[in-house]
Amino acid sequence: MTILLEEGWQTDLGRILPAIRPQIEELNWIISNLECWHLNEFVPMVEVWQSQMEHYYSYAVVSGKTLYDTIANQGVQVVWGVFCGITGDVPNLTVDEVPYADGNRQIWTEPEVFQLAASEIEIIAFDSTFTQVKFRDESLGYHFLRAFPEGRIIRTPDDLLTSHQ
Repeated sequence: MTILLEEGWQTDLGRILPAIRPQIEELNWIISNLECWHLNEFVPMVEVWQSQMEHYYSYAVVSGKTLYDTIANQGVQVVWGVFCGITGDVPNLTVDEVPYADGNRQIWTEPEVFQLAASEIEIIAFDSTFTQVKFRDESLGYHFLRAFPEGRIIRTPDDLLTSHQ
């Protein structure tokens, strides 16, 4: 299930993560294509992650607890970024396998496809404008929608063109 957030500060992951905290913390996370703004105080760990991605196809791996503790309620707006939550060990990725948002047409042409086959949850922040949150477990997606009722379920490219009612 793919949910599109497009209202308000939708790329402020600090507001998004608390709605699914237990699931965030139980996964390991691959973070790639990251560019952020610090809306409140400077968050040094986020800068470390960004510096690891100075090369376009680089990524960082963090535990779910580290991700949650670093981002939740910290006022970090993700301009660009892909967060892939994986159960168990994180595989080493080749350059061609590193997830990305900037310039990735698949996000819009195949909205339900996960960038990493092993992902349980993927969060894709796109140009400070939209966030896609993908769930393998649809019941978790519906739980997330209770916290973000303005979110829209996106199954096809046509769903992206449908205005929010």
